[in-house]
Amino acid sequence: MLAVIGGHVIGLLAPKGWTAALGITDEGYHVMAVGLGLAAGLAVVVGLTLLILRRRMVGPVFRSTSRMDKLMYAGLALVVLTGTANTVVGNIIGHYDYREGVSVWFRGLFFLDPHPELMGAAPFTFQAHTLTSSVLFALWPFTRLVHVFSVPIGYLWRPYVLYRSRDTRMGERRGRRGWENVEDGSRTP
Repeated sequence: MLAVIGGHVIGLLAPKGWTAALGITDEGYHVMAVGLGLAAGLAVVVGLTLLILRRRMVGPVFRSTSRMDKLMYAGLALVVLTGTANTVVGNIIGHYDYREGVSVWFRGLFFLDPHPELMGAAPFTFQAHTLTSSVLFALWPFTRLVHVFSVPIGYLWRPYVLYRSRDTRMGERRGRRGWENVEDGSRTP
């Protein structure tokens, strides 16, 4: 994900003149963008597949899966799919230079001068990627994606966590999906 984010930062925020000033030709830039973009995209697809398989195959993890988790995985898959399509459509099949269209539009958002005609002229896959990414960013605070911003260094020194099973034969009610507040038994999102 860091490679994907880094690629987007360079591709969207660095104007074409900056890479030219560094001596990077357009062909060199596109070869690097396609090569690194496909490698990073493949790594994200593998990681997302492993996350979904774990969530589906491991019982306790599956039981704690909420509807929002499922919506988030579907949204993340759409963002990855449309992003990968951009690499293929924009660089391999067609020859759309997003640095002259989408990038200029994106930088214009920060200056309140977005030039919507640039996004309107972009191929459908770029428009779909932008839309699905925007929806995912809107859902982000309400999903487990907020954990992306935590660095679990403390896990190296914390003691093991004991997990105890809930014996349903003892008259307990059947647990619902999601987290449950231990103190009063109420459900939290």
